[in-house]
Amino acid sequence: WLSVVIDSQVDDPLDVRPLPNLDRNIRVGDSLAGVFAEGPMMQGAGSRLRVLRERYARAAGRRKESLVRLLDREERRVALANVGRELTTIAAVRRDLLTAIRGRDLFGERMAPAPELRAQATALRVRAATLRVERRRLAGGGALPFSFAVHFADVTARGGFDIILGNPPWVRLHRVPVREREMLRAQYRVFRAGAWESGAARARAGRGFAAQVDLAALFVERAVRLLRPGAVLALLLPMKLWQSLAGGGVRRLLVEETRVLELEDLSDGPSTFDAAVYPSLLVAERWSGAPDDTPGEILAVAHHRGCGALRWRMPRRMLPFDDSAGSPWLVLPPDVRSAFDRLRASGVALADSAIGRPHLGVKSGFNLAFVVRLDGVPDNPAAIAAANGRRGLIEHALLRPVLRGEDVNRWRVGAPNEFIIWTHAASGGALERLPPHAARWLTPWRRQLAARADARDARWWSLFRVDGARPDRPRVVWADLGRGPRATVLPANDPAVPLNSCYVAICRDDTDALALTAILNSPLAEAWLAALAEPARGGYRRFLGWTMALLPLPLDWNRARAALAPIAHRAMLGEDQMALRDELLHESLAAYRVRHDDMAPLLTWFAG
Repeated sequence: WLSVVIDSQVDDPLDVRPLPNLDRNIRVGDSLAGVFAEGPMMQGAGSRLRVLRERYARAAGRRKESLVRLLDREERRVALANVGRELTTIAAVRRDLLTAIRGRDLFGERMAPAPELRAQATALRVRAATLRVERRRLAGGGALPFSFAVHFADVTARGGFDIILGNPPWVRLHRVPVREREMLRAQYRVFRAGAWESGAARARAGRGFAAQVDLAALFVERAVRLLRPGAVLALLLPMKLWQSLAGGGVRRLLVEETRVLELEDLSDGPSTFDAAVYPSLLVAERWSGAPDDTPGEILAVAHHRGCGALRWRMPRRMLPFDDSAGSPWLVLPPDVRSAFDRLRASGVALADSAIGRPHLGVKSGFNLAFVVRLDGVPDNPAAIAAANGRRGLIEHALLRPVLRGEDVNRWRVGAPNEFIIWTHAASGGALERLPPHAARWLTPWRRQLAARADARDARWWSLFRVDGARPDRPRVVWADLGRGPRATVLPANDPAVPLNSCYVAICRDDTDALALTAILNSPLAEAWLAALAEPARGGYRRFLGWTMALLPLPLDWNRARAALAPIAHRAMLGEDQMALRDELLHESLAAYRVRHDDMAPLLTWFAG
């Protein structure tokens, strides 16, 4: 208001034109609710609402009150028409489904309908019933739920908004109530297909990462749908959307339906939030479908290690890790990206090597029952205590030392002070029957153990993802969280059980294990992985299975392991790590057949 007054040229304050009535343009509501109608509008609805809103903005007194009633009536008319149109569509789809369900084969026999057809028909029937209730409520004068297609029907009619600015909430979807979550899954593509499928397949990732889709990704999809072709969005979003496995869906959406104009990595910038967050700024233009005659470049910005904002332009095709749909995005200066790609081309991905993909550590789903401490000196049966103070006895042969991510250091692990009750046979399968003490210990928790998500097709005392606990071959283990990878070797016959805060590579022999550990602990691998790994709180990164599966190993693995294994052996015997670091870097460069000068930008960019 002050700005309006200052810019006014009139002398008498009473002659200053009042501010327009903006309350019909400024709305409060759930931006994810409802569907933004991109299809045909009710005839003339958008034009009528636009005219009424423009008149209302200038109105005062009784004229303003009259226009409020007219706007309410028109918005209600649009809402009822939208409900009616959806009911008509559902009725047509249901007719086709019922015809298919009740159809007969060539011999006149009734066909057994596919379960998915019945499920779809049931869902449509429930939706139609809900819409009929809503139609009666609206017709009876009930409050209009917020909807872009209703409250901004004039914008809908002309194809969308010109610009969208926002800072959507950053919330993992597993924190959203189940019923609402299912509604969002049905409506939003980035929820239904959230993964980077190529990376998930290579690491054989399960479906658990679907819960890691961020609510912010759904807001990106809604923003794209609300824009007219050629319009622009600018959103403050979590940096993990561009690097996480679960961000594949939103990256694919943006590549297919927008031109990314600017991406700014603010994760190392000056803190402007009370919480520990890692933000980024995305600016993108809705793809118009016209021939792309603009330069295929984006402006990239990084706030890097106290150096201020570093800006550079780069080809848009250089943003993704590779050409697969939903590939992670790397905000790296051209020389750093060139070094990253050169090292990748000098090796074969761990998942494709003779060692194979990493395995997640053992998952119990209920550590209170399985992870215990010895209560006194070891004996048979052994006295044990749970984290809640419960004490009991267990067969000593069932106890195996536990290894958590925080126990893993470069080249060594801490002395075990916890044990897991190992309810599996040497073959890996769950025991046919629990021994007496184990049965007495676990039975009070039977209900909780049977309710675990992974226990549907297993015995209630089972542990899960037990491959990484196999002691018959040497294993390389590293923590899933750290400023850099921290890896060590568990030799064959070591009974330690890495939990699911660790990842494990199962190796053919000791030389393979030592060489892989040397690479993981080298400055070269640390820098390469830092470019790809998902950022975490406190400057840490997530060295997850899919990330580590992409780490290149030298093409000439026999030559590499002959040079690197002795260094790892000396380090594990206690030789000074700092003294070995330069030697390890030199031998790693030689193993990949790359020059230090070529790798210097990558090493410098991620130097600790």
